[in-house]
Formats: sequence, C-alpha cells, structure tokens
Amino acid sequence: DPQNYNVPEGSYSVDPTNPKLRITELKSAILALNKQGLRVNMDAVYNHVSNASSFSQNLIVPNYFFRRDDNGNLTSGSGCGNDVASERPMVRKFIVDSVKYWATEYNLDGYRFDLMGIHDVTTMQQVRAELNKIDPTIIVLGEGWNMGEMIPDNQKAAQINALSLPGISMFNDEIRDGIKGSVFDSGDRGWATGKYAAISSVKAGIVGNIAFDRFVNGRWTTIDPGQSVNYVEAHDNLSLYDKLKASKRGSSEALLGSYHRLSTSVPLLAQGMPFIQAGQEFLRTKLGDENSYKSSDAVNSLKWNSRATNIVSVNYYKGLLAIRKAHPAFRMDTAAAVKANLAFINAD
Repeated sequence: DPQNYNVPEGSYSVDPTNPKLRITELKSAILALNKQGLRVNMDAVYNHVSNASSFSQNLIVPNYFFRRDDNGNLTSGSGCGNDVASERPMVRKFIVDSVKYWATEYNLDGYRFDLMGIHDVTTMQQVRAELNKIDPTIIVLGEGWNMGEMIPDNQKAAQINALSLPGISMFNDEIRDGIKGSVFDSGDRGWATGKYAAISSVKAGIVGNIAFDRFVNGRWTTIDPGQSVNYVEAHDNLSLYDKLKASKRGSSEALLGSYHRLSTSVPLLAQGMPFIQAGQEFLRTKLGDENSYKSSDAVNSLKWNSRATNIVSVNYYKGLLAIRKAHPAFRMDTAAAVKANLAFINAD
C-alpha cells in the first residue's frame, strides 16, 4: 500500500524513526543475499497508492497522477480505490525513473509488477529498455491481468499484449488452473487431480505459451517461453496444499503429498520461468484462508516443523531443480528451440 515510492518501508527497520537506518539496512540485506548467490526482486506496486488525496504527487499537481472517469471520480480498476495514470508523460517518467533509481542505488536484481495490466505498454517497454542499459539480466515480471477500462485493451501491459512486451514475463494462470483447477472454485479439479480435459491448458504452459502448433495453443501467446511465469501457488488464493485438500476431500496425507509433487513438478520442469511460494516445498498451509493479506501470523507464518514432516517432498523438489539446472533441455530460451526439440508423447 505505497505512500512513498522511493524509500524502503520503515516497519521492517530496527528503528523506523531513523530515516537513514532503513536505507542502510536494506542495502546491507541485499548485499548479504547477493554474496550468498541469491538475487533480490522487489514487489513494485506502481498501480495504486494508499491514499490518493494525500499522495505527494497529487498535492504538487492535483488531478494529474490518477485516472478519473467522465464524472471526475477516481477509477478503481485496481480494486484499491485509485489507478495510477501511467500513460501520462510525467507519471510514466516518474515510474521509469523510480525503477532506475532502485536498480542503481540498491542494486536490485528484478521487479515483480503488481497488477501490471493497469499500466500501459509504452511505460513497461521503457522500463525494460532502461533496465537493459543498467543490466540486461534484471528480471521484469508482472501480473498480466486485463485490468480496468480507462485505456484501450491494445495499450494494456497484459497477457493479451505479450507480443509487444519482449523481456517482460507474466504469471501464467492458464497452467496454474489447468494443473489444480480454478482458483475461484475450491472444489474444482485440474489435470493433476483427475480432470483430464484440462490437459490442453497444461500443455500450453509446458511450452511457455508460445505458438507451438495447431493442437497446443494457449489463451495468450508469448514471444519466447521466458515470458511465461509457471506456477501453481502464490500468495493469493488457497495454497496448493489447501486447494488439494478442498478438491480431493477424504484423501490421506500421503496421497495429498503425491498430488502436490505431481502438481509442482509440472511448472518446475516446464519451459519458461518457474515460480514457487515460500514454504510450498514443505506443503505450506494457510489453514484454508484464501485471502490472507489481513490475517494473523498464525495463518501466514511458515510452519517450519512441517518441513521435517514433508521432507520427502522437500528432497523431491530439490532433485527437480537440480535436473532443471543441469540440463539445458528444460531451459530453452527461444520459441524455435522449443518447437524443434519438444514433443508430446501419448501414453496410458
């Protein structure tokens, strides 16, 4: 819920009242992680702010930073009470300059754009172009949902316009729902839990949603498989374990673990960018809470004792990641390579 875009959040600091400390702490944290071989991505929520009327840019130039409808009311395609007007030149410049600032000043390695479909294609193209000048390996990924109605569909930085957004990846809800069933219906099943008809969505995700052939063709199309972020669990909706428990009622813990390993193995071995939520490797549960942003630590915390309980799955996922890392066949980076080297074999 952003208030100031270019400073770190203070509530994580040892002393939030010391404005310098939160800066040095975050820089130290990023440096320490980089030294361990880990890269750091930031959740970039440029689509809305906490309070539009008191937001600094609105106070400087009223009614410019946010989209308004024909009656002058703030729009809420974001669902958060306001939408940042990225298509306006100085708003676009603010976003691009902010992204550059975090990359150069904090050495950030990537950005995950919240509700990226609120933004326009040109802004995201400029973000990618400027980051390429700094470090072309910086990751840009986002929620490519088709959001809001204030800019035309052909201008939205969404899945439908992936072909206009090279170097920008998007969460693939097609493979997600194909594997485990719709996130909007806890009882719905996917391919991994017995709905064989969902296999077409799974295949589309396995090839990274490229235009593979006339039989394997997803709901949206990527330039290359790296644009597809393949996942079955994120912070939103039920965790995979909770979804399996709801859609396969009465299954034993051993069977749920088996479904979980099958479900997670697909995005981990698919072409594109694999994504898992923290704790997914040990069957994270949020006790059936599907919208836990305001829930307690009892719900959201990582239950570390379940790691030992589910060590079979932990080691299985370690093995899958080792295979992916070892073999370039699981990491093809062009559509042509995927088409030339991947085939689906019919089997019982």
